[in-house]
This record gives sequence, C-alpha cells and structure tokens, in this order.
Amino acid sequence: MLERETILSDIARILEVDRDELDPTVSLVDQGLDSLRLMALVELWRDSGADVDFVSLASEPDLEQWCTLLARQ
Repeated sequence: MLERETILSDIARILEVDRDELDPTVSLVDQGLDSLRLMALVELWRDSGADVDFVSLASEPDLEQWCTLLARQ
C-alpha cells in the first residue's frame, strides 16, 4: 500500500514540479505526464511492493483515481 503523500511526492518529482503545483482537477497528461514518466512511476511503485500496471494507470491519468487505486494495494 502506498500512502497518498508518497504518491504525490513521486508524481511531483517525476514531473519536476513542487507538490503544491499538482492540480487534482486536471489530467496528469495535461500536467506533463508522458508514457516514459508513467513507466518510471510504475517501476518505482512496483519496487515499493505495489501491484500496479501501466495500462491501469494510463487509462485513468487522474490523481485522485491513482491514489484510490494505489491505496487499495
């Protein structure tokens, strides 16, 4: 299980922004997420024990949905 704070920090780091700049109402794609960055996040989170895959995250590039999905792990 990944904590919300960890998820937000990881996303901000991969997008090279401050955490407060992440807008939960805007698609992560519109905030700069591309497939290479998404794959890096998937690998990072898998290494942390999350059972997550690229397709699940890519199909819903939404911050709140990712937090919900990853919190259930």
